[in-house]
Amino acid sequence: MRLPEAGMTMIDYHVHPSYSADASGSIEEFCEAAVQKGLREICFTTHLDADPVREEDFVMVRGEKVSIYSPDWLEDYELSIRNAGDAFADQNLKVKLGVEVDLYPGVIDQLPETFHSTDFDLVVGSVHLVNHKAISLMEEAIDIFREYELSELGNRYYRVIIDSIESGLFDIVGHLDIYRRYGEEYYGEDILKLWEPHLEELVHSMKTHRVGFEVNTSSWRRGLKEPMPASSLIQALLKGGIDTVTVGSDAHRPEEVGSGIGRAISILMECGFQSTSLYDCRVPRPIRLY
Repeated sequence: MRLPEAGMTMIDYHVHPSYSADASGSIEEFCEAAVQKGLREICFTTHLDADPVREEDFVMVRGEKVSIYSPDWLEDYELSIRNAGDAFADQNLKVKLGVEVDLYPGVIDQLPETFHSTDFDLVVGSVHLVNHKAISLMEEAIDIFREYELSELGNRYYRVIIDSIESGLFDIVGHLDIYRRYGEEYYGEDILKLWEPHLEELVHSMKTHRVGFEVNTSSWRRGLKEPMPASSLIQALLKGGIDTVTVGSDAHRPEEVGSGIGRAISILMECGFQSTSLYDCRVPRPIRLY
């Protein structure tokens, strides 16, 4: 495996501070960890879950549950991140404002009004739910797998992604094949090809709406052999003309920041990518990998 070049700009564009209910660690603690690991850019992407069926439409602000529809939390979140950007500038760390929107049918109508007026650097769109059940949580994922044959799972999952891309809501698709997290053991190797019938439509939508994707390294921390998406899908996306890509650890604790980033960059290089992208005000800027 080729190793990243010395001096390469190392970034982590998927990080969850304690605003996410399932995360711990302050913005400052994550930034300190990023500096210690030699990162040059970090993008905070707190969860924005709006599915009313699950009643998880809240964030944590200084340890207290706050509705995502509160007019104040996004202002607090943005101010905290911009202040961290100022505080860590002299340590050569750029701090970006992002969010991870949980995608499901009808999500646009459930987003808070302040979402549209917030000056994000990056909006990640990710599917965590299939029919209101979390495919990212083991017990709920098994329930989903018992309910759907593999092809039907693929139809439902990729329909949500493609329809959401066409909404123009977000900039990159997060952990594109997250169904592998628990699906590899349940379905076997066939799940590695789940994307194939949907690739042409997926690529067309991504190109039309200028949506990229991320290489998410959290699967390695869970014992999987490949990142998300797997190398075969990374190569297929590039062959289809999708060359906007970021890398992210999906860190939920400061010690996870930067985990697997160098390895992910090596895989991108092996797959034929020449650049990854930095984001400012939701506009990508490619930087060469070698």
